[in-house]
Amino acid sequence: MMSRNFSMQAKVFIKPLVLFQIIDAYERRPKGDNQVMGTLLGRNKEGHFEITNCFPVPHKEHPEINRIDLDISYASEFLELNMLTYSNERVLGWFSTGKSVSRSASLLHDYYARECGEIQPVHLVMDATLKSQRLSTRLYCAVEIGVPGGTKGLMFSLVPLEISNGNSDLVALRSLEKQSLQQGTKQMERFLPELVQVVDATRDIQQRLDLVLRYINDVLARKRKPDNVIGRALYAALTAVPLLDSEKFRLMFNTNLRDMLMAITLSTMIKTQLEISEKLSCMQDQ
Repeated sequence: MMSRNFSMQAKVFIKPLVLFQIIDAYERRPKGDNQVMGTLLGRNKEGHFEITNCFPVPHKEHPEINRIDLDISYASEFLELNMLTYSNERVLGWFSTGKSVSRSASLLHDYYARECGEIQPVHLVMDATLKSQRLSTRLYCAVEIGVPGGTKGLMFSLVPLEISNGNSDLVALRSLEKQSLQQGTKQMERFLPELVQVVDATRDIQQRLDLVLRYINDVLARKRKPDNVIGRALYAALTAVPLLDSEKFRLMFNTNLRDMLMAITLSTMIKTQLEISEKLSCMQDQ
């Protein structure tokens, strides 16, 4: 598969979680390493590639001889363990941190070409230093160049990349944005409790409903000219919601709320138990 297949016949999406995983791996890199590398995992649905997961792979660089040694056994074992949990994910390529494609990219391409099988591996380059206050991500695909019958090489061509946001991803990103905008020196030490986030989401929904009701009342009172696009969007939103009376909705909401409270209670108990066990083990060591 050449680069034009990605740009014209296929779309490549990436989950925000993958970007956070790469940043986390970069922050936890061994002392002395300038970059991190790893495997990209995802799904291929009818020509649409979606990068949903990744994991770093230990490596050793030899810049004097332009060589890089990946821990192949580690990558294979981690991939097998991941397949037990996410059986629908396949190897789509590899990632590395930096500002541009490194000289060792062609060597890594040969390895991941064997791991990807029939599909062409992609290479994600991300600048995790954030010096420009922006998360720079670029996706490349290797294209073979050279003279027929002569020396051949690889040229890494840019491939369009889109960030795929689900409902849960949007909630998490909005929570991170809200935390980052808070003032104070301890703004990022801990996130808001779950119930506070539920209250904020409910308040946001109430504000949106008030805005919709105000628009509908203005149209009925002939204070505003109706818009066909808005009308179709409102119709699609109303038909997508199942028809429930207030009592059934209240029962369903309370049931889900009790489940969430039970999950919070269990997680708090487990966290407390782990802290007690850690303190007891430290006392025994002393």
